[in-house]
Amino acid sequence: LAAALITGERGGISQETTDAYRDSGLVHILSISGQHMAIMAGAVFALLRFALATIPALALTQPIKKWAAAGGAIGAILYFAISGGSAATLRSAIMMVVMFLAIMLGRPAIAMRNVALAALLILIVYPESLLDVGFQMSFAAVAALVAAYEAIRGHFERSGMTPGPAMRAGLFLGGILFSTLIAGFAVTPLSVYHFHAMQHYAPLANLIAVPVCNLLVMPAALATLVALPFGLEAAPLWLMGIGIDVMGWMARFVAALPGAVTNVAQVPDLAFASALMGGL
Repeated sequence: LAAALITGERGGISQETTDAYRDSGLVHILSISGQHMAIMAGAVFALLRFALATIPALALTQPIKKWAAAGGAIGAILYFAISGGSAATLRSAIMMVVMFLAIMLGRPAIAMRNVALAALLILIVYPESLLDVGFQMSFAAVAALVAAYEAIRGHFERSGMTPGPAMRAGLFLGGILFSTLIAGFAVTPLSVYHFHAMQHYAPLANLIAVPVCNLLVMPAALATLVALPFGLEAAPLWLMGIGIDVMGWMARFVAALPGAVTNVAQVPDLAFASALMGGL
């Protein structure tokens, strides 16, 4: 699993583990996609910005946020280069670079126009992606999430509310649950049409596994990449292993719950097309 999350090589993952992650709604963690790319490139952006902010001569006179965004874009490209170059990883890398370019140009990073621009760039280079289930599901989820969070952000800006530490923690956990539900609603028609199955306890599994992945597994993966050339990767890989064990336990627990997965008959093409039009 560590090799899969760092390099995209999934050959060492057993079928039993893959089935548990799929049936629990956690299979998105196994492929290097938007979540992993955001954590890796976002960590590079945050670390660079923090380092530059400690130098007053630069922090007070130079656009260090834009410099850090440039570093984040380079980090996204380098992570794509070592991660196997799958279609999902390419989509994620393009979206991250577009987001960082928006920051460098002084525009909102998370905006529907950026999603549209990333989709357009991919379709220009790989027009056959339009019929790829991975392209359909990833952009359905991202578009739904961006639309939802744009609405929420507008509500918070109008209210003028400043959340405290306790509220921030609640918003973090609530955001994971909310994101899982929104993305789940967006991709369910696609999942049912292509795979004839529904995972009913995905929000429960993601509520535990996603914080572990975001706060422990992927930061440890980034530390592993930094430490690897110096032969110091044992400690971050050990930490990564602890997080992977927790995610694996959660995947198996949720997958074993009664009624975790429901098999669905073939959906009529007209109903599927209607669902897509409604989403658009």
